Amino acid sequence: MRNFSRFVSLALASSVLAGCGSEDFTGAYRYKLPGGERVMVLNVHGDEAEIFGEDVNDGRIKPLVKMNVSVKDKKLLLDDVNSSERLALTRNVDEQSVDCLNCEVLGINDASVWKYDPQGPYDLEQMLKDQALKDEEALNAELLKMQEQIYEQAQRDEEAAKLGQYEGDWVYQRTSKQDPLIIMTIWRKSQIKRWSFRFETMDRIGQEVPGFEVSDVGLKIKVGSEGLLYSLSPDNQVLTCTSCNRPERWVKADPKKDLSDRHYARKMAGNP
Repeated sequence: MRNFSRFVSLALASSVLAGCGSEDFTGAYRYKLPGGERVMVLNVHGDEAEIFGEDVNDGRIKPLVKMNVSVKDKKLLLDDVNSSERLALTRNVDEQSVDCLNCEVLGINDASVWKYDPQGPYDLEQMLKDQALKDEEALNAELLKMQEQIYEQAQRDEEAAKLGQYEGDWVYQRTSKQDPLIIMTIWRKSQIKRWSFRFETMDRIGQEVPGFEVSDVGLKIKVGSEGLLYSLSPDNQVLTCTSCNRPERWVKADPKKDLSDRHYARKMAGNP
């Protein structure tokens, strides 16, 4: 008899636990706000829950509401810890998602369905720590980039003071009909800039502000990943690349003429 009573007690306890399990709302549920830019996530764990916003584009999260959890009559009741507001939800017909019964307190439709998220529940505190760490790393990277830019600009300014003998507007001497028309300006104030155009139409192809270095052996200009060395003719009218794989010459334009005159610019570049 004693063993039978124990068996009945265990059976009753199991049935009670099974009943509780059917009303376990532990997990995460998502509601996509109109417009599709942001998602609200209901995160339920134990006797606590929170709603946080998640940006669809970059995944950033922001805590919105913290709540206490209770279950009554198969309803999930969520009480805001900072107010008297209460949310009531019930299990959706899919037996996974939840239907909100009074979501007007959140400014959304009462009939909204919060879709079940199999990845939940989430450790929101850890997620916020990870986000803060990424923000700090991004900020440090941005500060480092700014420092590098300041350093590079300081180097450019220092080198620019040495550009005196190279100053002028220079035109690349074309060696084939496929070559574009390229103009390079060298001035201590504005430093070095290059523009390339289609020879026939003068449509701009590209523009760059290359790095440069002035030394006793010449002017080194960084083109792409290469540093090309140029020497100046005795009359200061021609720049010749001394480290290029093929001949490359630049001729200084007449300071009294304007290179925006396409006829003059084409004449300077040549038409082989």
